[in-house]
Amino acid sequence: MSVVAVTGCSGYIGSRLRLFLDDEDRVSRVVGIDIKPPANATTKLDFHLLDVRDEAVVRLFEDNNVDTVVHLAFILNPLHDNALMHDIDVRGARNVLQAASRARVRHLVVASSTSAFGALPDNPEWLTEEHPPRRQPNFTYASDKFEVETIMREFIEANPGMKVAVVRPCIVYGPNVDNYLSRFILRLPFFPGVGGARPEMQFVHEDDVAEVFMRILEKEAEGHFHAVGSGTVNVERIAELAGKRLAGLPAGLLYPSVDLLWKLHAPLVEGPSGMLDFIRYRWTASDEITRETLGITAKRSSEEVVRLMVESKKRKRERRSTA
Repeated sequence: MSVVAVTGCSGYIGSRLRLFLDDEDRVSRVVGIDIKPPANATTKLDFHLLDVRDEAVVRLFEDNNVDTVVHLAFILNPLHDNALMHDIDVRGARNVLQAASRARVRHLVVASSTSAFGALPDNPEWLTEEHPPRRQPNFTYASDKFEVETIMREFIEANPGMKVAVVRPCIVYGPNVDNYLSRFILRLPFFPGVGGARPEMQFVHEDDVAEVFMRILEKEAEGHFHAVGSGTVNVERIAELAGKRLAGLPAGLLYPSVDLLWKLHAPLVEGPSGMLDFIRYRWTASDEITRETLGITAKRSSEEVVRLMVESKKRKRERRSTA
């Protein structure tokens, strides 16, 4: 591996990967890129406060003889400025890919998402690593993941000598994760359902996601990989675990209401109505090929991750009440 560049090195996966890379004898240095300094310093880290869209990334990779790149930087929590979000996600990815190509990187690992498949009514029961992604046009995060995967396919064809891996996690949660998806489940006074839809959902613990990335780096693996918790959990069960009532609201009422509240910056609504498709339609991914290729399996089930979310929220509430 020698010199490894990690974009988004201050995030929850980037922080875990840096600890792993610190202990890896084949790694001499870690070139970390982020728009905020990391909370935990690691011995091999050479940190650069840099936007992934900056042209300096290309020079940085070349000047440091970067051999391996892990691209994690991406906007997860929806922004009210879709154009800005798209620019950071997609132009940022293009810039990192250009830098990897110019530096003649040997191994490239890119974080995608199972949302790149789209939450669509005709999805199969299980989406495999070999299924093609499909655009979710009404939700920028998923749409951008789809576009990046499209760019990746073109990049792989144009760079046949480079080993490339794409990792698709499902909804991630853990002690170091705080995103709009978990807040959407836990902060509302009820769990919103879309009509009578009761799809199965997937969750994965942050440690299991980090393990997939680490094993890919160890094996210098290439291809598409899924980071998902074992099994699924139904939205009715999620509501039950959260101690909330599942309220099935008509789509014709729910979608425009969410869009209006999002436009008004209502505090409990952290995304446009497109996110409702992800609790309306099934978008569950199989990790069979990932398990066979990497020789690992998720240590926690989807239901266990939801339990962790609920218990963590409860502990935080109790600490606030006693403070």
